[in-house]
Amino acid sequence: MYRRCLKKIIVGWLFLIILVVFFGKIGVAAPKAGETAADFLLINVGARAAGMGGAFTAVTEGANSTFWNPAGLTFVKHDEVILGYFSWYQDIKMNHASYAHNMSEKITIATSINYLSYGQIDGRDINGVKTGEISAYDFSGSLSMGYRMKPDLSLGLTVKYINQHLDDINGSTFAFDLGGRYDVGKFSLAAVASNIGPKMKFDNVSENIPSSFRLGVSVTPFHENLLTAIEFEKRFYGGNVIRHGLEYIYAGQYFLRGGYNYYPDSDNRTFGTGFSFGAGVIYNQFEIDYAYTPSEHYSSEDLHRFSLILNFGK
Repeated sequence: MYRRCLKKIIVGWLFLIILVVFFGKIGVAAPKAGETAADFLLINVGARAAGMGGAFTAVTEGANSTFWNPAGLTFVKHDEVILGYFSWYQDIKMNHASYAHNMSEKITIATSINYLSYGQIDGRDINGVKTGEISAYDFSGSLSMGYRMKPDLSLGLTVKYINQHLDDINGSTFAFDLGGRYDVGKFSLAAVASNIGPKMKFDNVSENIPSSFRLGVSVTPFHENLLTAIEFEKRFYGGNVIRHGLEYIYAGQYFLRGGYNYYPDSDNRTFGTGFSFGAGVIYNQFEIDYAYTPSEHYSSEDLHRFSLILNFGK
């Protein structure tokens, strides 16, 4: 009986991978790729998620659900805080913070902020003469709620304010994420519509924001110590992304992770691009996570991420 069930799980999982890859390959590249504002909203949040290649929509169960899937907030049992940081190329730095509070068996609320700093940039006039340093940053702040409709079905909503600043130029708008998650046996199915909202306005210019739809599945195929996930993302003003991730848990305290993301519309893929690796450890109420992404997709540079999770209930 056990072997028969295991065989069905493996066959179903392989079928899902083939199906997602097939639809990813036949997807047509959006002609509006690269024409969106606030692309920082596409940067993955959390070292655990990054270590799994970003295949996290059907996995997230903590305060970082404000980014991945607000339906995952319903799994928060105690107050939780997540702090994340990484340094990118050319002095670009990303900071993230989330806080989740469980109000009842059905409702969890959360808030989060993302701040991307570009450091100090040399300003120049029309003749190329330096005019001094200028500041530039991207910011988003959000409020989220997760609601458990049934023991196996959760819904979530995130409302966010988005702002981009470059010297005396500012653009802002509002957006929302709507997510759902359904758990059946060893499987979790999840879907999220992300960054849905009006265009961002810069004085007399308006640009679309990077809206997308994600569909993901996670499963513990053999034992609770092994978790694997796969998901497909369709960007409304860009291409498709396919993500796959694995997490191995030892003694309920130590974690090893690996992942891969594939951009089927990209023509300049090289070996190593898209891989990610990670590790984590839980000590009392603290969890520390690390992720390493060689040849990161957007910059082709190595990227190191760190996250600290504080669970007040442990």
